[in-house]
Amino acid sequence: MRKANRIMGQAAAAPRMTKAAALLIAIGLSVPVFLVLTLVEALFF
Repeated sequence: MRKANRIMGQAAAAPRMTKAAALLIAIGLSVPVFLVLTLVEALFF
């Protein structure tokens, strides 16, 4: 196991994003973007 980083005298684990969090962020951003683009297309084209 790797040694934890020391920040201002305190041990801190390295920050990492899990695959589940990345998937939730991707879904959370793609759905509103899809809806906005669909609405723009319906109104202007």
